[in-house]
Amino acid sequence: MGSAYASAANPPGAGESAKVGPMADRDGNGWTRCGQGHRHWGRHGAAGLLAYAPCGSGADPAAAAGAVCVLLQRRSWWGNHGGTWGPPGGARDSHESDVAAALREAQEECGLAADAVTVRGILRDDHGGWSYRTVIASAPGTLPVRAVSSETSQAAWVPAGEVGTLALHPGFAARWPVLREALQPVTIIVDVANVMGSRPDGWWRDRAGAARRLRDQIAGVAAEGVAALPGPPEVPELERWFPDFVLVVEGAARSVAAAHAGDPAPQGGRLKVVAARGSGDDTIAELARDLTGHRLVVTADRQLRQRCVAAGAAVTGPSWLLALL
Repeated sequence: MGSAYASAANPPGAGESAKVGPMADRDGNGWTRCGQGHRHWGRHGAAGLLAYAPCGSGADPAAAAGAVCVLLQRRSWWGNHGGTWGPPGGARDSHESDVAAALREAQEECGLAADAVTVRGILRDDHGGWSYRTVIASAPGTLPVRAVSSETSQAAWVPAGEVGTLALHPGFAARWPVLREALQPVTIIVDVANVMGSRPDGWWRDRAGAARRLRDQIAGVAAEGVAALPGPPEVPELERWFPDFVLVVEGAARSVAAAHAGDPAPQGGRLKVVAARGSGDDTIAELARDLTGHRLVVTADRQLRQRCVAAGAAVTGPSWLLALL
């Protein structure tokens, strides 16, 4: 049996209690073997959701300390690795993406609504011909959860600092050190004027138009995610990150911020445009200081880079971002 924590996650006949969508036909249910000779449940691979949120309420000591909690399920005793804890997860159907499968499993097993979380990243565990993907997602708080399916005996939000004290599924235990480092959002702060100035696309004739073009291109990156981040060094390597993007505009490009605020496009929540009140550099430095989680500032301005590093953010040049567009 392989160590991936989707191995035998859903025995035949289990996990049928909460159908999500008309195509939940369970054609992924079934045993298969990977290139390493391990036996796994999930003919098309498997996926699970590791959701995280600020712990509890203000009266909770963990919440007062600013701790992060993760959603875990305890497996029923009759299942594979019965009694152990891990993220809700199971077999992926042929028509599903890894994200869709992970969200479905969390709803079926723990009652967590798919639209209650924001996907932040994906960690891949590849066994050669079979893989398990942990979808990492943030929630606004420790939302109500419960054991919904027969394969789940308990569902709970557990402070990240206490996860190691539980009897964990071996596969999850092996990957927890990496996953724990990913329990923070990543925000990429873009110095729009500096990035525009680094490519000769006629931006000097129409700064607002050039800013809109850049925004639209970055919106595509925000929707698809990025395979690698140039920093900060403590950010773990994942198969894909889904950062938030904050574009700072100034001068003649300020109008783009107002136009974007009224844009109903789906990526609007993952991409924001901020009009600098005065100096664009000052606004970027403030964001680098005040935003939570990992911050990465895209600019080639030497003085601004120094200010952002002093504020605790990582920095990279425009060439990294432009290569993604």
